[in-house]
Amino acid sequence: MSALLRRAAAAALLLAGACHAAAPADSAAGYSHTIPLNVQKDSGLAALRLPQQVYLASRSRSLDDLRVFDRDGASVPFALLAPPAPTHTTVADLPVRVFPLRSVQSGDDGAAGRRLDIRTDGSGRLLSVASSPAFPAAARQESLSRLILEVDAAKDAQGQPPPVSALRFELPPGTRSYSAQLWLETSSDLQRWEPAGAAELSWLSNADAQTLSNSRMAIQPARFRYARLSWRSGTPLVFARIVAETESTADAGPPMDTLTLQPTVAKNGTDLVYRSGIAIPAERIGMQFEAANAVFPVTLGRYESAPRRHRRRQPELFFVPVLNTTFYRITQEGMERKSGDAAIAATHTDTWVAKTEQGATARPALRISWTPSTLLLLANGKGPYQLAYGRDGAESSALLPSQIAPGFSADELRALPQAHAALTVAPAGHGAPAPSIAAGLPGQQERQESAATVQRTAILWSVLLAGLALLAYFVRTLLRQMNGSEQGREKQN
Repeated sequence: MSALLRRAAAAALLLAGACHAAAPADSAAGYSHTIPLNVQKDSGLAALRLPQQVYLASRSRSLDDLRVFDRDGASVPFALLAPPAPTHTTVADLPVRVFPLRSVQSGDDGAAGRRLDIRTDGSGRLLSVASSPAFPAAARQESLSRLILEVDAAKDAQGQPPPVSALRFELPPGTRSYSAQLWLETSSDLQRWEPAGAAELSWLSNADAQTLSNSRMAIQPARFRYARLSWRSGTPLVFARIVAETESTADAGPPMDTLTLQPTVAKNGTDLVYRSGIAIPAERIGMQFEAANAVFPVTLGRYESAPRRHRRRQPELFFVPVLNTTFYRITQEGMERKSGDAAIAATHTDTWVAKTEQGATARPALRISWTPSTLLLLANGKGPYQLAYGRDGAESSALLPSQIAPGFSADELRALPQAHAALTVAPAGHGAPAPSIAAGLPGQQERQESAATVQRTAILWSVLLAGLALLAYFVRTLLRQMNGSEQGREKQN
C-alpha cells in the first residue's frame, strides 16, 4: 500500500510539473512585439509616453499585456498613469481710469488741508475726484499728491471684478527719464483701503533714445474696483496710461495621438468597416474626404457579441451606436468648410462600423484620436530595457503610480527624465502574431482565437486529463487492494 501511495504522490508531482511546463513563461519571447528602451544611467525613475505602436498591437483593452524586461530578462516594475494636464496661462489687459488728486501744501503732506469730494453714478462708476480746500484761495498752493484709479472691467457671474495681478505704467509724451517709488492701496467702496504692494519704477534713456525701463508693479492677485497710488519718493506724475493685468489659468489638455483608418465594405454591401486596435481608447472621432464636396450623415459604432444560448452556435452580434452626426467638406467660392472631430466617451473596439443611408458610394477615411498613457519605469535592473506587448490572456502586472513614485507631485512627475524608445518595433519571435489592422468583417476578431492560444489550451487540457486518468488508476488499484485485504481478514475470522 505504501508503494501505491508513493506512486500516487509521484504522479501528482508529475502532473504539477507538466502543468507548469505547459504554462507559458513570462519573458520577452512570449510577446509578439518588443521595443528597446534607453534610460539615463543616473535616473531612478523615468517616464515614457506610450508609442502608437503599442496601442495597435496590444491584445488587451487595459494594456494588461504590457511588460518591461531588463537585459537579463528580469521583470522591471512599472506603472501606467494618465499624463498630467499641462496648464496654460493667459494674460489680459483691463482698462484703468485715472483721476489725479491735487491737494493744498500745508507743510504736513497736505493732510490738514485736504477733504475728498468723490462723485459716482448709481453703479458706483467714478465721475470725479477732487480735494475741497480748507484754506482761503489766496493761501492755496495745490500740487499733485495721489492718483485714484478705477478698474473698468466687466464683472463675472458672481458679480466680482476679475483679479488684478499687476499694473503697467506709461510715461507722458516728452518725458524720457523718470524714477519713483509708488505705494498701492485698494478698495471696493472708496471707504476702506488695504495696502496691496509697492514698486520702484524707472525709465532711463541714453543719447541714442534707447530706454531701459521697469514699468510694471506686480502684486498678489486680488479683486478690487478702486485703487490709489501715492509716492514714497520721486516727483508725483500723471501717467499717460495705466493698464491692469489679469491672469487666467486653464488646463490645456495633454497632446493626443491620431490614427487614420481606411475603410472596406462589409458583407451587407452598405456598411463601412474600419480596423483599429482594441487598446485604443478613442476620445475624438472624425472623417476626412478626398472629394472637394461631400456630405456624409452617418452612425458610427461597434458590434458586440450577445450571450450564447447554445454552445455550438456562433455568437449573435448586435450593433452599439457611439455617434450619430453628419461629417462634411464643402468648397464654396474658394473657401473650404469642413466638419471637425467630435468628442466621444473613451471607446475601445477593434472594429469601427459606419452605417449610412448613402451606402458604400462614399468611402471617407476615419480619424480617431486618444490620449496616450505615461509609463513610469523604475530603473532598478540592468539596462538596456525592453518594452514587450502583444499576448493573449495576459494578466496585468502594472503597479499603482503611488507604489512606483511615492510622494511625487504632479509637477515632479511631469519633470521626470524621458525614456527613449526605438522607432522600429521588433517582433519577439515566439509570441502569436499581432492582430491585423487591415480591413475585415464586423466582429470577426471577437469570434476568432489566435492559434497560439488554442494550442496552449489544448496542451494544458491534455496534460490535465492524462494526470487525472493516472490518478484515477492508482486510486482504483488502491481501493481494490483494500477490499481484498478486508475480505481476507473476514475469511480468517
